[in-house]
Amino acid sequence: MKSFRRLPPLNAVRAFEAAARLQSFKAAGTELGVTPGAISRQIETLEENLGIRLFERLHRQVELTASGRLFLGEVGPALQRIAYAAEAIREGHDNNVLRIKLPPTFAIRWFVPRLARFHAMHPEISVQVTTSHDPVDFDREPIDAAIFWGEALPRGLGGLRLFGERIVLVCSPKLLPPGKPRIASDALSNHVLLHSFRRPDDWRRWFDAAGRPDIVPERLLVFENSSLTYQGAIDGLGVAIAQLAFVKDDIGEGRLVIANDLMVDTATAYFLTYPREKAQLSRVRALNQWMLSTT
Repeated sequence: MKSFRRLPPLNAVRAFEAAARLQSFKAAGTELGVTPGAISRQIETLEENLGIRLFERLHRQVELTASGRLFLGEVGPALQRIAYAAEAIREGHDNNVLRIKLPPTFAIRWFVPRLARFHAMHPEISVQVTTSHDPVDFDREPIDAAIFWGEALPRGLGGLRLFGERIVLVCSPKLLPPGKPRIASDALSNHVLLHSFRRPDDWRRWFDAAGRPDIVPERLLVFENSSLTYQGAIDGLGVAIAQLAFVKDDIGEGRLVIANDLMVDTATAYFLTYPREKAQLSRVRALNQWMLSTT
């Protein structure tokens, strides 16, 4: 077996990777729980060991040298592989905990209502759900899998496309007069229109698709997220523009009705994502197979 006695000090390598990735000795110290001076000393030790300068120390900032960039390109992935190898070993002790990060509306309107089915299939797996609108950082967060909303699966990640996005108008049944099952596009100005402030372009997209770009919504109620928007529609506050996948259950159970027949497909979709190195973890395989069969 090849000797590894010429390895540089691994604590120094870890300090270098953090400083190079964050481009700051201070930020690296915060991440690793040490002072900026300790990071600086570790990197000086590493530079002495390698016999080459890794950083240019500038006024109030540092920059990688060409050698530093080359070294980061090698040690960054190597440290990540070590982390994943350690996690694979730990799986024997912690293989029953699945940590997943979801957008709030996806969690409330799609995932949680179906979670009982997953538990019925895999009672041995405990699920820990984190919700956030911020994208996951698999390198820094203890997350096994996440839901990504966009046009394509993020580069470098494993996963699968769950479903595309289709927007539709919905409202409480009490807003539709008897014998008039739909609201015409030119009559929508008589209603309060609901949407999430995170999706400010949906109404404009829908009116353009309806051939009515001249209509400018004026009576608006704007909510912090889509889940609140849909609840406002259920409570009769107005007509909401919704993602069909997240209101299907409400339509099926009569809490909401389709307000207009026009449905508009967008270029975006929802994807299950996870690091490729985690694809063989039993809990991630179980989630992947279940979501594939559920959508």
